Amino acid sequence: MKRTDQLLFIGLLCVSFASAVLAQVDSIQRRIVDVPNVDPGAITIDGQMNEPAWANAAHADLVTQSGFDIWAFDYYRTSLTEPDYDAWYARMLWAKDTLYLFVHIDEVVNDSTNLYWNGKFTGDQLFVSLSSRLGVAMEGNYDGNPYAAPDGPFHFWVLGNKVTLNDSQATNIPPRYRRFPADTVRVFDAHDIARWATTIDTATGVWNVEMAIYSPNVNAQSCLGFNLGGSTGSRQTDSVYHDAYGYYTWQPNVPNQPFTAPNVSHNNDPGYYNLVNSDYWALLHFVPGTGDTIVRKELHVPRVDPASITIDGIMNEPIWANAAHADLVTQSGFDIW
Repeated sequence: MKRTDQLLFIGLLCVSFASAVLAQVDSIQRRIVDVPNVDPGAITIDGQMNEPAWANAAHADLVTQSGFDIWAFDYYRTSLTEPDYDAWYARMLWAKDTLYLFVHIDEVVNDSTNLYWNGKFTGDQLFVSLSSRLGVAMEGNYDGNPYAAPDGPFHFWVLGNKVTLNDSQATNIPPRYRRFPADTVRVFDAHDIARWATTIDTATGVWNVEMAIYSPNVNAQSCLGFNLGGSTGSRQTDSVYHDAYGYYTWQPNVPNQPFTAPNVSHNNDPGYYNLVNSDYWALLHFVPGTGDTIVRKELHVPRVDPASITIDGIMNEPIWANAAHADLVTQSGFDIW
């Protein structure tokens, strides 16, 4: 058995995501991860995590020697007692407008899996999901929402050494994302918003993916919605299971019960929570670096039922008593320049 380390620091919510602070009746509780700042010159995108800066990086540890922080689906391989990985973890750092990500996948070998790529839907996949607009839903087309990049919600689709947006295929563009009326189909290129390097060792089952991802929302004290997921393929899929492959996701999950479905609001498999739905994505909170002199004030803003507020210029509804405060001038002093 493996047990997850106590990881992922709890940070303050950002002003840009203040609406994500939920009332007690809400079942969705996003994980918050503090991500340290890094000098871009300290990271080389080469598929190797050998720079000292990674030692201080934020963690997402899906499979470790001590446990699980993953929800996986075994599909037709019901004899499995745990996901077929010796290790599965990610590390995160940030510089202005850039998220640095290293993903290490160590898949079990000498069984029915190993690292396996045979088309899109019978082998190993990796999803890297991002959003600076968690109030915007994904379109539900299982195409990764590439037309929403770089603001999101969208995900990178990684197949072996290929880092793509929708496998570099022509994608139908929903009307609200079209640049002009005839802009209905387009191929989206991951190179436009990311740099990466991969290393793959099929003999040991090790797959490393290192990325520098452009996002205009990455800055000191800002936040970014983030999730990881993918699928475990099988060398037996074509001959035995046909198109069977096991989806997994980082969020949501039941800690140390990788095959147990969490109590979530949609009756779907783990892949749904990267491909279609962003409700449970974590929040990356970008911790100021030593050179960041601007310190933003951060407020926790309570959620409200819209029906309890009337926009009439009068603050006479009881719910205002629980509101967040910005008190520039009061009887006791000033918070104003």
